[in-house]
Amino acid sequence: MDNNIIENNFSTAFAIAWNENQGDYSDNIAKKTLAFAKNQGLKIHTVLDICCGSANFLRAMQENGMKCTGTEILDSYIEYNRAKFKDINFVKTETISDIDSLGSFDLISCNHDMINILPTLEDWGTLFKKVYKHLNNGGIFIFDFYTKRKLQYWNEVTYDENEKLDYIRNVVSDGQTKTTISNIYYININPNQAEELDDNFEKRYSLNNYNKKYKRTEDISVEYYFDNNDILNEIKKAGYRYLITVDANFAPVSSISDMNRMHIIAIKREK
Repeated sequence: MDNNIIENNFSTAFAIAWNENQGDYSDNIAKKTLAFAKNQGLKIHTVLDICCGSANFLRAMQENGMKCTGTEILDSYIEYNRAKFKDINFVKTETISDIDSLGSFDLISCNHDMINILPTLEDWGTLFKKVYKHLNNGGIFIFDFYTKRKLQYWNEVTYDENEKLDYIRNVVSDGQTKTTISNIYYININPNQAEELDDNFEKRYSLNNYNKKYKRTEDISVEYYFDNNDILNEIKKAGYRYLITVDANFAPVSSISDMNRMHIIAIKREK
């Protein structure tokens, strides 16, 4: 394949590939969030998604009538999202905690283990406090993270492929504080195959039509981990009075020590 690859660092192409490979996960989280809010009698009118990625979560919220804002630290996602979603407000930030000027919201989310990029427990606590400050009373904060149980000794190479994408993930842990995750995509932009798969392939992917070529795009992130109880203590210190730990299906978790990935639902209940 090497002679047929258009080299490419992180760019809009990665946002496109991520959307194709991971977008359904965000859609499912959005559906679970809406169902939870309805069951709890909580009203959601405004939504902030921190590090919104390819904005699938926000799209689902907007389709249900919410006014949506998304932040991103990467220009490529901002460019991709602004072109795709004209009625959603996207804000470029320097860090994931940079939300001070964005107002208040009924729901704030931070999905896809993005909080794991914060290198210290103090940084996690700072984000929790800022989110609390910018939630309306009765507002919901939802986020997920890879646990120490998952990240501490996670060393793995995985490969997957389909007609549109080849995907390689390489995970290397130092066994002490952090884990490096590399996601590499090869986007198939063969025009002959594209025509068979999808009449709108070139438009959807916003890529030039090179014959029998692949576009390579990559993201490398470093994720940090801490004890689950220490994380929960930081959330409580931030002021949240109603806290639920759930799995990806939003089913309550009986033992947090057994979890590889945790979803947290925290609700602001002021006295």
